[in-house]
Amino acid sequence: MEQSGETLRIEYIKRQELKQAWGKWLSGLADWDWYATLTFRDPSDPDRPGWTKPGWAYAKGAWGRFVQSLPIPLGEPIWVRMFELQRWRGVPHIHALIGGVKDLRRDEAWAWWFKRYGLARILPYDPSLGAGYYLCKYVVKELGDIDFSGGLTK
Repeated sequence: MEQSGETLRIEYIKRQELKQAWGKWLSGLADWDWYATLTFRDPSDPDRPGWTKPGWAYAKGAWGRFVQSLPIPLGEPIWVRMFELQRWRGVPHIHALIGGVKDLRRDEAWAWWFKRYGLARILPYDPSLGAGYYLCKYVVKELGDIDFSGGLTK
């Protein structure tokens, strides 16, 4: 069934409105410290012949290990993370907002990820740059996967 141009325009507007509502809500959900983008390199693991691409389960495990690696003296960081599928590579890619880490060094978190998984970009969170809205563009795309830490209370 072919959709008309008007139907497609209305769907686009609705997706944009949904993205804006999610972005506003997410941006005010916590006092975010970092905006992170984490990418996986294609592994070459001699113990797993034929395994060449990380999948969703691998990415979720890597995210959990990353969060656990953050040396928070008391408690755990709060976070929201969004997976998207990099279609051209066929592997997950992570975008996240992280709070409770303002006293940690971003370069150490970056190095931890790089050593184990691939590229990382971890920036100070600046609400004026719209990172919360950027994460939410994946809420309205197919194959997006959003998850929240248990410590979020709002």
